[in-house]
Amino acid sequence: MRILGHRPVGSQAALWVCVLLALAVSAPASAAWTATGSFNYVDRVFDENGFTGAEPPLPIRVADIEVVDANASARQAVIATGATDSAGLFSIFVPDNKTRDVYVRVITRSDSTSSLHIDVRTSGGNKPVHYASASAQMNNHNPGQDVDFGPLVAGIGQGGEAFNIYDQMLMGVDYLAHLNGQRPTADKHLSTIWAPGNGVTGSSYSVANLVINLRDSAGYDDTPILHEMGHYAIREWSESDSFGGFHTFAQCNIDMRLAFAEGWATYWGNSVRRFHGISGSSIYLRTNGAPGTGNVVRVADLETDTRYLCSGAAGEVNVFSFLWDVVDGPDTLDQTPGTDDAHDFIDRTDADVWSVMTGPLTTASNITLEDFWDGWFQIPVPGADLAGMAGLADHLGIEYLEDIFEVNDSVGLATTFFINSPALHSSFFRDPESNGSGWIDEDWYAFAADSGSNYTLETLNLSSGADTSLYLWDSDGVSLLALNHNRSGSDKSSRLDWTAPDDATFYVQVKRAIGNIAEYGSYDLLILSDSFVDVDGDGHDTAVDCNDDDLTINPGATEICDGVDQDCDGVADNGFDQDLDGYTVCQNDCDDDDPSINPGIDEVPSNSKDDDCNGLVDDVAPLDVVTILRATYSRNIGWLVVEAISSDQPLVTLALDGYTEMPFDITRNRYVFGAPVTSRPPFVTVLSSNLGSATAIVVEPGGGGGGDDGESNDAGCYEEGSADEGSACGRLSIDR
Repeated sequence: MRILGHRPVGSQAALWVCVLLALAVSAPASAAWTATGSFNYVDRVFDENGFTGAEPPLPIRVADIEVVDANASARQAVIATGATDSAGLFSIFVPDNKTRDVYVRVITRSDSTSSLHIDVRTSGGNKPVHYASASAQMNNHNPGQDVDFGPLVAGIGQGGEAFNIYDQMLMGVDYLAHLNGQRPTADKHLSTIWAPGNGVTGSSYSVANLVINLRDSAGYDDTPILHEMGHYAIREWSESDSFGGFHTFAQCNIDMRLAFAEGWATYWGNSVRRFHGISGSSIYLRTNGAPGTGNVVRVADLETDTRYLCSGAAGEVNVFSFLWDVVDGPDTLDQTPGTDDAHDFIDRTDADVWSVMTGPLTTASNITLEDFWDGWFQIPVPGADLAGMAGLADHLGIEYLEDIFEVNDSVGLATTFFINSPALHSSFFRDPESNGSGWIDEDWYAFAADSGSNYTLETLNLSSGADTSLYLWDSDGVSLLALNHNRSGSDKSSRLDWTAPDDATFYVQVKRAIGNIAEYGSYDLLILSDSFVDVDGDGHDTAVDCNDDDLTINPGATEICDGVDQDCDGVADNGFDQDLDGYTVCQNDCDDDDPSINPGIDEVPSNSKDDDCNGLVDDVAPLDVVTILRATYSRNIGWLVVEAISSDQPLVTLALDGYTEMPFDITRNRYVFGAPVTSRPPFVTVLSSNLGSATAIVVEPGGGGGGDDGESNDAGCYEEGSADEGSACGRLSIDR
């Protein structure tokens, strides 16, 4: 039965209707005809700014088609079935011997395609109601007459949303076919429940029913639809221990299991778009579904996101950013096609990631990004590339490498901590086999205490799900003096306030709290005494603060480029002279990646660069072209003659390198030099005030030479002018 809409007679417009699929096909007949046509739906294109306003028609692919008798009862109405192809076209053979009023409709289900098991419905239950878009009705159809129902389009608000959801599901199962070798089988049939009036404000996936319950406004939210399919994928082919619950991109410290499951789902959904070659595949967008452009509720760029600045593995943004970086490369159709992140030196395959998900993670418990990391190196993934993976993780503040103090996991290997010095940063990650896969770690520190002095020992800045327990041991390393697990009920860091009983060396042990989900994680350790002096109140003792009168200067400060040593490492402006040319960016180095560009360089003409960083490009005269016409040496009289011209003459000055300026001869239109020298130089170089130059070999008469209006003769003399100077060069004519 038709739940919504009205089918106008004689119109080719596709209508928005829902059909109850409890319909039967009529019995075979002697006559037959063929129903052909195509179905499309109107899409809504989006980018990082929301909907762009482009609304192209796209084919309704691999969806059920029914040929319907408009006047028959529901059980007798369907007289033939089939499916659209990958271009939205259909051609259905209809056995028929009766004149009828007929039409065709496309439905958001896949019963006619044996390898496909998806559908979109309005609600749950045993009698699902699906969406359909129908053709105009052909009245009094002759059963021997083929019908081309023509191109039919489901518009926005007229079925477009439901068929867009169906198409995202189709792309998702085809990506699963790429990963698994086949589409999901019938026992993994996936349904999506969606309707604009269902009252659903947040999308979710039901593990028990294999059903996506989609938000009312999500009909064109492609990436949230695929995100929910990511939950389907991990639950059916891998494993997840997430308990669900509220989460947003802005949360940096949620349950590690939830962070991984949600980050994975976003990564997987956008990977579907990447696999299908969709431009802007790194953009995740949630909208409010309203018409028009924009309408952004939440957006993230999986490749270069800067909106949610989290550190560590306890936020879903860092999980999907890490996973995306593992597989994307310069060829990925993201926001920076042709390039990849500066920290990203690997470009792995979907199969590499999927092998971890369908291998080691299926037997893991309390699954987090730590399990993916360990699984990557335990399989092992061929050429696992520890350095490349570590670079991706480090960029996000995920520290799955040993800290610089390892090995310090016993009293005998304790790291020395100097009281009132800056906090030490450590992690609970150990890799004794150097294969990338981690072991649970504990850290020991030794410090010298003074009898009667008061001390505060604390862990701070916990990251990646860390939960510390702090133990204080006596100088023998075996007698426990104090311990603290959590600073408070809501703060998993630790703190001890203690008075030293003796002048001695004591030991601090930092361990992962028993039962904590995260095994690795990182923390800072700080030990302060009551002898602590901090004049400027910046939290750093005067013994280590290089300017205790300025709270912006201390060992924990961030260095800025201003000629001052903010971080007290003994070097001012370190990190701001990347090309090591002696000029920092605050010293007006206008290109700190090129050592040939800085304020101490002379401007080079005609190279389209501001070489001297004065704000002007090529602000010197361009190079002129210098040509040496003559360079001769007469041995018998010890005389050197050089003649040259310039493309910028006579406005430039030419000089003979190592000698003097060359006067310009107006009558001969050239620069001329002549002077006695004791021996023939092998070559000469002429330099121009416009920076041009030329070099030529010096020849002796008889050995070649000359210029553009004189020539060397066989006697070795230079003839110039008329023959009355000696027809056989009886004497040498020399310009002086």
